[in-house]
Amino acid sequence: MPQLSADNCRICGDQVKSDRLGCPACLSCIIFFRRAVRKNAEFICTKRGNCPTFNEFRSSCRHCRYQKCLQAGMKSSLVVTRDLNGPRTPTPTFLDVPSNLMRSLVEMQKKQWEDHQEQMVESMRRATRSDVNKMFKWSFNNSVEWASQFEPFLRLTNEHQKCVVSEYGFAFFLIDQAFKSAKEWTNGYWLLQNGTFLHADYFHGLENAGVSGDQETIRLHSEFVNYLDVTIKRKFQTLRIDEFETAVLKTLLLFSNSFPIQNIFIEYQEKIENLKNKCLEELMGYLEEKFPSSYDVRFGKLLLFMGDIRSAVKVVYNHTKVSDLFDSTKFDLFVQSFFVV
Repeated sequence: MPQLSADNCRICGDQVKSDRLGCPACLSCIIFFRRAVRKNAEFICTKRGNCPTFNEFRSSCRHCRYQKCLQAGMKSSLVVTRDLNGPRTPTPTFLDVPSNLMRSLVEMQKKQWEDHQEQMVESMRRATRSDVNKMFKWSFNNSVEWASQFEPFLRLTNEHQKCVVSEYGFAFFLIDQAFKSAKEWTNGYWLLQNGTFLHADYFHGLENAGVSGDQETIRLHSEFVNYLDVTIKRKFQTLRIDEFETAVLKTLLLFSNSFPIQNIFIEYQEKIENLKNKCLEELMGYLEEKFPSSYDVRFGKLLLFMGDIRSAVKVVYNHTKVSDLFDSTKFDLFVQSFFVV
């Protein structure tokens, strides 16, 4: 586990919320420990009792997470004392977590991809700024539709919803394109949702072969496409990430956010944790059935891949400041509105 500072949760390494249960801990681990104590829960580890509990792995094994809470200094007696005083503020009322969370989301993804397919270009060609603008518009709209399936997002203010989508839409932009690009094994190609492409060679596919470009722009373009090719596309290819796993990645990125406004879902943290745990549970069950001999390894690789996607989101955003194709000042007002959040 990474070295922790005083600002890190002693259990998972996330940002500390309070030490009222006996040790510095994040809100997620506080909620988890309180719920476990109040329900007198008994957890079982399917491994050897030494599962990782940091960051995204904290929800993968409740037994090991609970033991880590105790080892870190959390005390059940403090939970009892706290609960006798009752909650400080009324807890929002939520609908139950659906018994099959991912089924409807996979269907929604299929429908969104069918919509993309209907608007594909007739023949594969180099992407223009207009194509990039349109793909951002698709991605922002698709991400809003996806996030709107979850009550905590719907309860946010319009300003906070836009803040979420300003980053979450970039994740959709990347993931949908990566899934499509993974079918193209020729190095250097990155496919957009509408079938146009970016190529590491800036001039590849340009209709006017005599066009010259700024050397710095050409270099940055090549580095950008190669980065997406190696970091995102190749991972989709080597893992052969399928439709179900793609939908899970999208969902977990909403629940495990790093949005511009910190703790944007803090009022609904318990609901978010329940949804996230349900998503992880369904992913684990899916992998156990499809990859019985290596499901745990694949589970870990998929969770770690989320970090690569988050980093790529920042790379794409930064590229909009230096690229002619991704020049956000030339996009339409709807797309621009998400860049200024």
